[in-house]
Amino acid sequence: MSLLETLLQSMTSTSSLDSMSRRTGGSNDQMAALITAALPILLKALTANASTKSGAASLQEALSQHTETGSVAEQFETADVDDGAKILQHILGGNSSSVMNGLSRQSGLSNDQVGSALGALAPVLLSSLSAANNQAPARQTRPAIDLSDGIDASDIMGFMQMMSAGQGAPQRRPQNQASFDGSDLLGLLSMLK
Repeated sequence: MSLLETLLQSMTSTSSLDSMSRRTGGSNDQMAALITAALPILLKALTANASTKSGAASLQEALSQHTETGSVAEQFETADVDDGAKILQHILGGNSSSVMNGLSRQSGLSNDQVGSALGALAPVLLSSLSAANNQAPARQTRPAIDLSDGIDASDIMGFMQMMSAGQGAPQRRPQNQASFDGSDLLGLLSMLK
């Protein structure tokens, strides 16, 4: 199962959607539409930020600060929306308004509801990535990034390890090969299934 599929499965469970609906006043269907549309955008933006050595180090630092272990539904309930807004500003930068407007149109939620939902979603996303990073096996050598099964947590974490170790962005092999030495994470995330 790809990282996106895993995240979507946990974040769009009935209990998670119930938590988000209570926070925002939106329906479960609207929350599901929002999360389904927002996650790939946030992952791509995180990837772009992590494509430099300083960005990868910054993401690693953020992951070390977001280590909540409760269920996703519990994390949605207790998420610090102010922290989430700061995370979103860092992740999306100058694109924040246009992303929020687009997500509002797509989900049928107001901009305020989208802001509240994304403010809760951002720290939960970092906690989920942090947990995946901690579960990924330690790598002694340059990690291989295998996209044959879709992108998974070890692919993202392997790329971040390479960037923070100063190895730079790996070069892409021909697309007909299932295993890659890697590519920039924007390229990897464009292959999300």
